[in-house]
Amino acid sequence: MSNSAILDAPPGTTTPYVIKAGQGRSVVVAGQVVRILAGVGETASGYGAVMLESSIDKRPIPMHFHEKEHDTWLCTRGRLKIWANDQCRVLTEGDFAYVQPGDTHSYQCVGPRTQFFGIVAPGGWEGFFDDAGEAWTAAALPEPTHPYDFSRMGPAMGKHGVNRVEKDYCLPSNGDETDRALPAGPASYVLQSGHGARHRLNGHLATTLLDMTITSGALEMRTIEAGRGAAMPALRHEQTHVTLFALNGSLLLTLGPETHTLHDGDFANIPAGTAYATEVDSGHARWVLSSANGNGLQYWCTAGEPTERYSFTEQVSKSLEADLSGVDSMLT
Repeated sequence: MSNSAILDAPPGTTTPYVIKAGQGRSVVVAGQVVRILAGVGETASGYGAVMLESSIDKRPIPMHFHEKEHDTWLCTRGRLKIWANDQCRVLTEGDFAYVQPGDTHSYQCVGPRTQFFGIVAPGGWEGFFDDAGEAWTAAALPEPTHPYDFSRMGPAMGKHGVNRVEKDYCLPSNGDETDRALPAGPASYVLQSGHGARHRLNGHLATTLLDMTITSGALEMRTIEAGRGAAMPALRHEQTHVTLFALNGSLLLTLGPETHTLHDGDFANIPAGTAYATEVDSGHARWVLSSANGNGLQYWCTAGEPTERYSFTEQVSKSLEADLSGVDSMLT
């Protein structure tokens, strides 16, 4: 498929597409609805992307660790409790958490309706939800009495390298200053909403949630926000695979020869070699970019201006050509 299309589920191939909010290959696992937006087939093995929704969980998922997977949570609604090693935090909208391979972790949805957007790298682990759950076609969340076949959980954990750990669930604490800056190298952490290294570019504010120094080159994530009319020119990455998840507002995404209007919860898959451009179509918009297989998203840092402020500026047109040296990106 050479042109981008609006799909109800990932197609299984590395091709550009859009999945609208509430769509995706949906499964229910122990009362949680998981909408799989992309996986190993769609991201050239880079990562899996999911949206998870749940009511208040009766208990946390079992403590466990992964030998090679990098795990992330971006809370988009409700309250999400995260454990990592001997720390526990409660995430609210906009808060982010990352757990590196080998670190013991767990999570529990503790708000009446909680949602998070998650990336797991490398790709393939998203298949755990298919193996552990059952297909779910309803728009609503399952009732608390909805049955779950727990006999599926053990084999799925074994197949996908989910290593259980017997460990106490510590009480949550407030990280304060420690949760307002990125670590200098590989480490698990929580990042409070709006914090992280920030750069301004063409009227946009790019905030780093996760960079390549933390994930040893496996994964990168940034939130982007801007006001009406702010636009980025069409770019193409030679190796880098990118996905875009709309958080707030209305965003025009030109994906190849077609333009799509994205709203809250919409998702776009942007394979290497696909030209894409954005323009904000509402008073304000915010979205998250995730990438793997290259350093294409680094242009937000190389072309942008570092800032200590937390807001975008008015639209300023700038040529990016000279600032893309050494970055897997090119103007089209």
